Amino acid sequence: MKPLSLLKDKRFRYGTMSTAMMIIAIVVFVLVNLIADEFNQTWDLTAEQLYTLTPQTENFLETLDMDITLTYVTRTGGESHRLVQLLAQYDAASPRITTEQRDPTINPAFVLQFATDIEGGISDGSIIVQSPHDFRVVHPRDMGTWQRHPQTGQPIRATYEEETAITQAINALTLGEPLIIYHITGSGELTLPPALIEYLASENFIIRTHDAILHDIPETADGLFITMPNRDWGSIKADRILDYLDNNEGRAFFALGITVEPFPNLDRVLQAYGLQLGNYAVVETDPDRTFMRALMGEPAAMMPTWELHEEITFPLVLQGFTSILFARPSGLEILDLRRDNTVIEPLLTTTRDAVAILLDSDVDNPELIDGPFDIAVAVTETFMGATPRVTRLVVVSDWIFMHEQFNALIGGGNWAFISTSLNWLQDQPAGIWIPPRRPAGAAPVMLSDAQVVTMTGVAMGVIPIGLFAAGIFVWFRRRHS
Repeated sequence: MKPLSLLKDKRFRYGTMSTAMMIIAIVVFVLVNLIADEFNQTWDLTAEQLYTLTPQTENFLETLDMDITLTYVTRTGGESHRLVQLLAQYDAASPRITTEQRDPTINPAFVLQFATDIEGGISDGSIIVQSPHDFRVVHPRDMGTWQRHPQTGQPIRATYEEETAITQAINALTLGEPLIIYHITGSGELTLPPALIEYLASENFIIRTHDAILHDIPETADGLFITMPNRDWGSIKADRILDYLDNNEGRAFFALGITVEPFPNLDRVLQAYGLQLGNYAVVETDPDRTFMRALMGEPAAMMPTWELHEEITFPLVLQGFTSILFARPSGLEILDLRRDNTVIEPLLTTTRDAVAILLDSDVDNPELIDGPFDIAVAVTETFMGATPRVTRLVVVSDWIFMHEQFNALIGGGNWAFISTSLNWLQDQPAGIWIPPRRPAGAAPVMLSDAQVVTMTGVAMGVIPIGLFAAGIFVWFRRRHS
């Protein structure tokens, strides 16, 4: 058969076209796979973005100025796929980050060099965060919380906090040596929740107890954490605290509250910086600022209003906190009689609808004071003399807000406020807060109604109609060729 005759033959043309299309399809398939392998692009379709770093972590890693190694300690084959993917995100986010995996059964010497200083050793599933000068260990217990299923009683994952723990550990290493904060005791002071102490440790603060009745406050203390005592301080204790604050560029965080009996020595310390605890209990009546109600319908918790402070409240607003949660605070009165070099800035206030109940008024006919009220303030006293010094205080008029349950109810805002306050006291930038991720449930991909309608329309309408139209077009071309 002549070449021109072959070109006119329909079977030859159709066969050639089919072969060419198959070759093109194979070439395209190979190219797509090569490109996909080169870029290794993946998409996180989980509702909580469980496999994606938050903008807070990405922004922090962009400014990282030291080399960090993240070592995943786990048995081969027992890796958490989600955690492996998350570590890959860290590795891709900064050239300063290096990730690796070590099997403790194969590399016991490597693990033991870190485990000697860790109580209980390093458990399987931990992550060692290492800088050239120090290291931190993120244990599995730090990576999330569990709760009981209401029907089966089986433990189920409540939150994923791997990114929170890892980023905080990296941040702590960049800050250098931990700061020592002394929790003042000796007068029946409220104890700090253990979980709060662990949280502050992740923020590079070490909390130690110190009895200020028996011992002078060390000059090397980076700061004091003062909680509400159940009895007034002695004069010696008050003098020691004042001496530390006045003469050592003292820094202190006060978590106080309502006092039924007079506390003259405690008042003396506050009055030295222009403050006085109000002899009343503050109740918020604005429904938009009331968190929940007690059984009798009385407001039981309030969400104070942020007042702008560049280094304490503003960073929390930027990170998405709308407020923190208080129980029943006592107001803070700012005294007119105070030293000229003392500046007092409100941090948290109530609305004008809040009222205060005087504690010594008639129970049947209580005396009320109209709001608003200051319930947390920052104090800065600058002394310009032969030896200039700056004293800083943060005073909060409600100690219950430190409770772990109150912190959890507001999404971690209460402890984040404590952390930013302690950082301001130490002239450090605010810490990094990363919200915990919550499991999406049975369905790993969450779709809105509009997305369901759109995908259903595409799957059941656009695609079948498109294929049908393509078939008609091909048939028509062949029919008339």
